[in-house]
Amino acid sequence: MKKIHLLFALLCVYLHPSYACSDCDMPLSWGFSGSLGLTHYDSVYNNDGQSVMGRLSLNTQYNLSSFFALGIDAGIQNGNTMRLDIPKSTLDELGGEPVSILVKPMIDILVTAQITPFEDERIFGFLKGGVAYRQAQVDRNEVNDLSQISPELQAGIGYKLNDNLAIHIEYQQVFGGNPDYQVDSLTETARITNIPTQQAVLLGLSILI
Repeated sequence: MKKIHLLFALLCVYLHPSYACSDCDMPLSWGFSGSLGLTHYDSVYNNDGQSVMGRLSLNTQYNLSSFFALGIDAGIQNGNTMRLDIPKSTLDELGGEPVSILVKPMIDILVTAQITPFEDERIFGFLKGGVAYRQAQVDRNEVNDLSQISPELQAGIGYKLNDNLAIHIEYQQVFGGNPDYQVDSLTETARITNIPTQQAVLLGLSILI
């Protein structure tokens, strides 16, 4: 309950007119962003963890000054199917067959900070941090499915084409861990404990509405 009260208080501060940029035409703005790039998952077999990734997000931004803004970004991105990098001794217990994992599409919510540090106001940098809801499913009925809330970080730079359009390039990391695939030979079941860490480089377009 205390966390809810704190979040509500921060939201009130965030939206209070006294904190708005007096020099900005639109202190509060809304927009959409679309990004496309390459992603890589750790702890997977060979090049299985490398794939094309797309992300869509809805964002709001509050300009505290002409060079600094805070905001919220909520997005969704596609998943991937890959084979886990499992030790040979464990694979031997499974008959030598590779184990595939499906990381389902992910949703996230991030707090954003944007800064315009140069005289050319078209160039800006940004940092985003928050949490992602991730789900994974192994291609075997005797193995558990897994859902996790994982920390996420994004950082990048952008260029404003006009008042309503901007392009940007960013680095993303969704923190996870080694799946630690374990087999119980007595019950003939297995389990995973983590979803692999994911990293990506994305090129995107933002539209202000």
